[in-house]
Amino acid sequence: MATASLRLTVGRPRRGPIGTIVETLRSIYQRRTLLLYLTMARVRQDGGSSLLGNLWLILDPAIQLAIYYFLVGIVLNRPQENFPLFLFAAILPWRWFTMALSSATESVRRHDKVMRQIAFPQIVLPLSAVAASTTSFFFGLIPLFSLYLVYPDRLTSWVLALPLVIAVQALWTLPFAIMFSALNVFLRDISSLVRHGLRLAFYVSPALFSFEKIQSVLAPYPPAHLILDLNPMAWILNAYRDLLYEGRSADWGALLAVALASIPFSLLSIYLFRRMSPSFVKVL
Repeated sequence: MATASLRLTVGRPRRGPIGTIVETLRSIYQRRTLLLYLTMARVRQDGGSSLLGNLWLILDPAIQLAIYYFLVGIVLNRPQENFPLFLFAAILPWRWFTMALSSATESVRRHDKVMRQIAFPQIVLPLSAVAASTTSFFFGLIPLFSLYLVYPDRLTSWVLALPLVIAVQALWTLPFAIMFSALNVFLRDISSLVRHGLRLAFYVSPALFSFEKIQSVLAPYPPAHLILDLNPMAWILNAYRDLLYEGRSADWGALLAVALASIPFSLLSIYLFRRMSPSFVKVL
């Protein structure tokens, strides 16, 4: 009797891993309207009730850029040609990454009442959080591209390859968002760990400084240097800066490796989420 109860708690799927993943993907497609609704509701929640409304989707990243420019470029007097563009080219995608993971981690817990009342594929909750942060990222591109009015010589045809880098970052973000949202149901500390982990990762990623600069600083510390080289977000941020600031080709080999690694990771996260999801309502 106890064994049967345990099996019910962990929510063993009726099908094997492949069947479970396919079934979950099919349910996401069938509820795509719900996914869109949750995404737009989240976007409106971020700024719709304020005086300036969704204008904050543009102002917020612009203000964040101004703060970092003041602290790093002026207070620390860091010499860098066209520094605002250099900074924003990496700060904006990092902001997207942190917003996506932070929001997705809390997404299941945030909708606990809805899950008790309505039956729906709960995986749309972290997916909608990622989609909403992606929408905010696209709005943030407006002040970023506005900088080309000040630095027109930095705008090259390589900017047309930007969607490829965005796609790779989305692929890398999704599995973390899905897994953290599920784990946070059972371990509330996950949310705090994610927040502090992202804060630490920010200072060891090429967001404020160039990839080459960080490599040179970490050269005397092989373990730290290895962590940087194995950090997919470091290569992703470097790709943004290559296209948007340097006006040159990105390291497509590194991005391909990140994309290929993301696919099985994403499928695994979908499967594990599906295994844990029957227990969500019982725990919340």
